[in-house]
Amino acid sequence: MRSKESITCKPYIMIFPALLLAVLFSYVPFILTFLNSVHAVSLGGKRLGFVGLANYRRLFGNPSFHASLSNTLRFTLFFVPTNIIITLLAAVLSNRKGWLANLNQIFFFLPMAVGMSSMLMILKMMFNPTIGIINRLIGVNIQWFNDPNAAMALLVIAGVFLDIGFDFLLFSAALRNVPNDLKEVALINGANGFQIFRHLELPLIAPTLIFIVVTNIKNAMLISAPVLILTEGGPFRSTQTLVYQMYLEGFKSGNYALGSAIAIVVFLLTFAALLILLHLERRRIYYR
Repeated sequence: MRSKESITCKPYIMIFPALLLAVLFSYVPFILTFLNSVHAVSLGGKRLGFVGLANYRRLFGNPSFHASLSNTLRFTLFFVPTNIIITLLAAVLSNRKGWLANLNQIFFFLPMAVGMSSMLMILKMMFNPTIGIINRLIGVNIQWFNDPNAAMALLVIAGVFLDIGFDFLLFSAALRNVPNDLKEVALINGANGFQIFRHLELPLIAPTLIFIVVTNIKNAMLISAPVLILTEGGPFRSTQTLVYQMYLEGFKSGNYALGSAIAIVVFLLTFAALLILLHLERRRIYYR
């Protein structure tokens, strides 16, 4: 028989590779980033001396940071509800029986089969005011890359396209797990489709909904690739986000200390938002 010690150690041995990767590629970089944010850092990446909160004072006194913070919060405010509504509605429609539901599933799964950079380049060509197909389809001449509001809308559209496949998959799986006998009882008692969704399906998929909201907030706060490929922060910094400014400061300008300070601010903002959401979840969401 195996000893009690070997049985006790086996779970820790199994998780050791994943724990090692997490430490090397998550926790150690985070600690180094925090240390850089409170030091003066040379162009070669060497910490020169402790400066305390001086980098943060410079950051909060920088008008460019204020614009980036405002743009990031605006994008989060527009992106999260838009993405949730579209993906949830698509999942509800796909949960109905029929050939149209199967076609709907294929349509919303397709973005997961295309690489992020390729998808963004396709969107950039489609929304090009001169040669793109979008303006021709809707019959207007919107300057997607030169108008601040249109550029922000373009980022929201790109964010939805990038996230819709994964969120649609989660919503579809959650809706399929709702017991059919409960729906049948509701139908017998005279409930219509909307009432079944509002009072039966939505409460039962609430844990999945909260998880998707959490991941959407995290993705919105960390948005960078759509900004880099589509708008490059323009026009007039109207789409410059915190992570994109971190990229400009750290990799373009070589200001590693200020870039690290931005990274810590992004982490604190995201962490605070997720803590509030998880606190509300514990008080209002019931897990069966």
